[in-house]
Amino acid sequence: MKKQWMYLLMAAGLSAGILSGCSAAGADGGSGTAKSSVAQDGSGVGGSASAKEADGAGKTEAGSGETGSGQAGSGQESWDADTVTIYVPTKAGNQADLYIRFITPVLEKKLGKSFVVVNQTDGNGVVAYETVRNAQKDGSTLLYFLNSMVVQSHTGVYDKTLPENFTPLAVDTSTGSMWLTVKADSKYQSVQDIIDDVKANPGKITYGMTSGQALHMLGGMMETDMGASLAMVDAGGNAERLISLLGGNVDFTFVSTSAAEQYLETNEIKVLGCVTGTGERDPLYPDIPSVTEEGLASTMFGFDTLLLGPAGMDPELVEEINTAFQDAMMDKEVVDQFAAMKNTMEALDVEGSAAYIREFDAKMAENAKLLGFE
Repeated sequence: MKKQWMYLLMAAGLSAGILSGCSAAGADGGSGTAKSSVAQDGSGVGGSASAKEADGAGKTEAGSGETGSGQAGSGQESWDADTVTIYVPTKAGNQADLYIRFITPVLEKKLGKSFVVVNQTDGNGVVAYETVRNAQKDGSTLLYFLNSMVVQSHTGVYDKTLPENFTPLAVDTSTGSMWLTVKADSKYQSVQDIIDDVKANPGKITYGMTSGQALHMLGGMMETDMGASLAMVDAGGNAERLISLLGGNVDFTFVSTSAAEQYLETNEIKVLGCVTGTGERDPLYPDIPSVTEEGLASTMFGFDTLLLGPAGMDPELVEEINTAFQDAMMDKEVVDQFAAMKNTMEALDVEGSAAYIREFDAKMAENAKLLGFE
């Protein structure tokens, strides 16, 4: 039976510069500070709703591809590593880094192990990916990152796919959102206004995104739903995209809720809709319609987090790591820190995590082909 838990993590206020909810900002990187018992710098680098509903499709069998395509480990049945190194392919203070630094101190207390967080960003994350892919299968070397890693494996950034090359250990999905924003004086008053203009002027309406990353995929989904092309502009991360928007260089873009709120307060932008992994409204911002309900039926993307190991890890070890990780997610210390970020998370068990990876990978592969990626 699946062990899925829903944590409604609500609080009043956002941490400045920290990405909100699924705050896809993670794909661009946020800012903030968090303490962990052990930290180290590296010297080298929506989710599918159906994955949550899979009853038996993702069931793990010993040595099967559900936990990576390699052969099962050499009988390792317990998490014996005294020190666990977790590679995070992003700068300190960005979303994934903050999340894992909330979790590792609790894991240390519960398990009596040392957890070393390594921020290794070289090669757009590829060095970290390869370090873990080629690591021992004993749970001593793991990877923690956003699902944008899956996007990178289909847009030319990384030449390995997740289902065949990594073992899904735990996936945490988010019902948070990113906001579709326009300038305050924009002619657009709704998502439908943008859809109508794109159809009337294909290839001319500018969309600010980050090339080869999650927002690029979102642009492809929008084009599919509208049946017309956008003029996609690589406008960088959240802060850079907002500058491009306010400067009139792009007509609209998606930004994290935390990044957008400060500009809402000064009446410089308008929020027309949000994007989530399920197509539903962000429960923390119920007055903002989802772009899915506004006419973009397949435009959905949840900025979820993945805990991965090398392919072929022993199924019993995978279960042990998953259980330990999810227990830590339920700890009050972790819950309180996530609450400050106004986040709603659902933790998936081993079967659900494997199903999520397969389905999300297939969706990103299809969308990447539509965008012209090989």
